[in-house]
Amino acid sequence: MSLEEKMVESGIKKILIADDTSSNLEAAKEYFSSLEKYGIKTDYASSAKQAKEKIQAAYKSKEKYSVVISDMVMEDPHSGLQVVREGFKHQTFSFIATGRNYHKSDREAHGPYTQLEPMLGTISGKKEKPEVWKEIFGKTLEHITGKAKPTIAALERYHKYAGKPSDEIADMLMDLYKSSSE
Repeated sequence: MSLEEKMVESGIKKILIADDTSSNLEAAKEYFSSLEKYGIKTDYASSAKQAKEKIQAAYKSKEKYSVVISDMVMEDPHSGLQVVREGFKHQTFSFIATGRNYHKSDREAHGPYTQLEPMLGTISGKKEKPEVWKEIFGKTLEHITGKAKPTIAALERYHKYAGKPSDEIADMLMDLYKSSSE
């Protein structure tokens, strides 16, 4: 299945990218602007605080995000977990894309790579390259249209029934991150 077919199947309409490194955000903008032709709108946040505010505002306006992808380390070492939890609370499937070994050159063994959580694997290279964002998005789409499909459907049913953000759902889904770091 092509990336475009996965986008259609997933129903993604709105994405939030949170990263405090300007070169990473610029590369994300370069890649995600290519998805506008498919009707996908992408917003950007340069801090966890800003990302959480955007998630809340989008939910209140009834234009919630379909996907949130956040860096892990922003204001503090675990800012990304705060962003992901806020996403889950507001019915948005959320992921962390964080850099590892960024101090190494591309030519070194075990050079820079981007870790995609929860448990979605690694991508060779730094987030300052648009092609890395393409791979990040591709892996998130695989997850959303694959293993996560029943969970997303259950989330949608719950939110349709409850009609409000849920700390309980957010806490339950945060267990995905605990198990991936063990």
